[in-house]
Amino acid sequence: MRKLRRKEPIQDRAKVTSDSILEAAELILVGEGYEKATTNYIAERAGVSIGSLYQYFPNKDAIISALIEQEVSKVANGIRNVLRESMELPLEQASRAAFTYLLHNFRKKKELFYSLPKRSPELIEMTQNLSVEKFTHQTNLALLEQHRDVIVVPDLESALVTLEISILANIRKYILGEHVAQSDEEFIDLMSRLSTAFLKYNPQA
Repeated sequence: MRKLRRKEPIQDRAKVTSDSILEAAELILVGEGYEKATTNYIAERAGVSIGSLYQYFPNKDAIISALIEQEVSKVANGIRNVLRESMELPLEQASRAAFTYLLHNFRKKKELFYSLPKRSPELIEMTQNLSVEKFTHQTNLALLEQHRDVIVVPDLESALVTLEISILANIRKYILGEHVAQSDEEFIDLMSRLSTAFLKYNPQA
């Protein structure tokens, strides 16, 4: 994956500048679209010089990639906290808590997660490794291990990878309106029952 930034902001002032650039970029991208988000316009909206912008980001797509990386990190940190807080809950309740959090946060930033990464070949390359499940896999696995007494599938690792792919794909389809029409509550209930039934399925029974 290509480097998103020319340099990482270390001092407080540099972090403020970098954050201002990312905030301005998001406002333009969501409010006015990808084409409007030129580096000059982003710098203007951020209140920084174009030279300051180029100190941190080589081009527009690098800014967008850094913005997506930032949001992926936020969601990953949030879902890790949800999973940790749910460790002692029954598996079905823990699943519902996780799916509710993911649905809300992916929907809130759907442009960043689903639309923008596909806008250019460079963005596709830059964001190909930016996925929430890659940052939360070990915590997801810890939750399943906590409920090993009710889980039947022998290989938790393989089962988890299958679930991560399936659940996130279904959340994406639901948010983008490509799913069967249903309420959030119905969708979350379906995903919870689907995942727990898969984990508890015993083909030998």
